[in-house]
Amino acid sequence: MFNIQLSKAQCMACLLIICLFYLVIIGGQGQYMRWNNGRLLEDTYDSIDEIVILAEETTDSDHVPMSDASTIASSSIVATTSDFIASTDITTPDVPAADILDPSGLIMPKPLEGSYGLYTVSNGDSLYLIAETYSTTIEKLKYLSGLTSDIIPPGLSIVVPLHSLREYPNGVRLTDKELEWVAQMVHAEARGEPYLGQVAVATVILNRVKSPKFPNTVRGVLFQPNAFQPVRNGTFFRPANDMAHRATLEALYGHDPTNGALFFFNPRISTDRFMHARPAVVTIGEHRFMH
Repeated sequence: MFNIQLSKAQCMACLLIICLFYLVIIGGQGQYMRWNNGRLLEDTYDSIDEIVILAEETTDSDHVPMSDASTIASSSIVATTSDFIASTDITTPDVPAADILDPSGLIMPKPLEGSYGLYTVSNGDSLYLIAETYSTTIEKLKYLSGLTSDIIPPGLSIVVPLHSLREYPNGVRLTDKELEWVAQMVHAEARGEPYLGQVAVATVILNRVKSPKFPNTVRGVLFQPNAFQPVRNGTFFRPANDMAHRATLEALYGHDPTNGALFFFNPRISTDRFMHARPAVVTIGEHRFMH
């Protein structure tokens, strides 16, 4: 056995070395926390999960016990996370997700109350077209109205389901299919035009639906003989893009950049004397809009 005798000074030096060793090796992996004006700073070294909750400077006299600081840290982090979630929650209460048009943020009105309504047959109507408009089937239309034939004369009233019919802020009632048709015409007539020009084209279609000078249905307006070239050349039947849908919905919400126009055309392309002779209300992009 070795008989080692140490002086009091040497013992104190050894104890100091041991304490320094502990602080460097053990304490370096730990935490220190300081409190200033009710806010907490917690730095964790050698950890991938660093949490800093303080933007203010602290002083050495602001130390708090580790156990108390841990409790404060937990409650502070939870409160901060809750506040963040509350501030970023954009879900509209009581509005079904399907009724929100994502790209524009405009809310689709809810379908009208009531299960069924009456539709008056117009020239050119067929059970197929009416069924397509109201998102139903020919068989159901015939059953609801007690029809035994596919032939429907103008003026006949038939029962139609209203589950896809919506009333919009501009006063127009459209089924979801009719809205799609307007967007298709906007896409066909005005793709490549500025967004405001696409809203204007949608507005002209809707103004015609409301005007006694034109048919009172979207399909009647769009398919009126020689009214829209895209019906004749087939481009109307292509799917509409997101911008055309947004423009159509904005027009349905009452934005009319044409001030009530019923006509529009491209003066660089069209040779129609009737259109060129009408005074312009506004020109947007390549299109001129008139009453």
